Amino acid sequence: MMSPLRAGNRKVRTEKGAILFVVAAGMVVFIGMAGLAIDLGMLYNVKTDLQNATDAAALAGAWKLNGTDAGINAAVASAQAAANKYKFNNNPISLASSDITFSAVRDSGYQTAGAVIGAGTASTIKFVRAEKASTMELALIKVIPGVGGTQNVSANAVAGQSPSLNTICDAVIPLSPIPQSGGGTMDLYTPGYYYTFRMAPQNDVSNVGSGNYLILDLCDALQQQGLPCNHGGSTVRDLLSGAVEGCITLNTPICTKPGVAAGPVRQGLNDRFSQDTNQTEYTNDSAVDVYHTQYTQVAHNDRRKFIVPFVSTTPIPPGPWTPFDNGKNCPVYVFSYGCFFLRERVPGGNGGDVQGEFVGECSASGYFDPTVTPPSVGPPIPKRIVLYR
Repeated sequence: MMSPLRAGNRKVRTEKGAILFVVAAGMVVFIGMAGLAIDLGMLYNVKTDLQNATDAAALAGAWKLNGTDAGINAAVASAQAAANKYKFNNNPISLASSDITFSAVRDSGYQTAGAVIGAGTASTIKFVRAEKASTMELALIKVIPGVGGTQNVSANAVAGQSPSLNTICDAVIPLSPIPQSGGGTMDLYTPGYYYTFRMAPQNDVSNVGSGNYLILDLCDALQQQGLPCNHGGSTVRDLLSGAVEGCITLNTPICTKPGVAAGPVRQGLNDRFSQDTNQTEYTNDSAVDVYHTQYTQVAHNDRRKFIVPFVSTTPIPPGPWTPFDNGKNCPVYVFSYGCFFLRERVPGGNGGDVQGEFVGECSASGYFDPTVTPPSVGPPIPKRIVLYR
């Protein structure tokens, strides 16, 4: 017979083995749970990074859509460049051209750029979809038996252009442009084209007094929206600097204000200029499209870019715009909008010309009113780019 002492020793050794097994099994479970928490956190972060990249790509691509095959190509390049600024697992995110697709409707019918270009359908394209799928290496959760070492992660985003905003709420400035060519039509809407913000027939400002910019009196329209406004120089200054944000709808009747306003114009525009992170003056720069080729290539915040109303003596005209006589005109009508860039500060003195560079498409706050008749001619009216998930 086995002695009680020997039997007790065997029982202790058996329990020690069982405890080691339980501890080992518990460690696997503990590490698995810790790995689950860590890897899920990492998955969430990289999924967020991937989603941010596709969001940015879709938005950047949608901005380039202009109804042409060239716009489709530009949308692909812009989307790829935007995504590449983000990282997935510490590596730049790269979108293939097949990851960027296009459609005339939001929820279906997406095609690659290769299928759209040359098919004659670019003019119908309104939406861009960017999608990306990647594989992430798991860190700890793979110690659990049966759990793989990788996880697929994907994201996609759709962005599209809103209808043209026929009501602009982006601190529209109270000046209106005339073309530098001396012609009477506003048909040269090319980025880089230069305009003078002083209304006069055929670009002839010789009979307009010094410092008279024929300012648009927007007060009546702003007061109807409950905004504080007076008809004096302080409102002109605040509108030009961007301190007042009212909404102006196409076909809105307004009046021009004759008289010297050099001080408020200079103060307001120069204040806007000083708010920009890029305060380089492109004085007498003959380069075309300074905005895109020079200004945007360094740090900037677009404070020198603003929206200008085009006006006519008749509501939205059926044909080319014809300037009207000098002096006070009441009413005149806003028939379109343009986006312009202030190349340099307004000089001192009583009435130097205020000039701006047409920049083409730009963003704006506002909305589309389906009851308002759209213009038949004019520059590209600002749109909003809407992100859909």
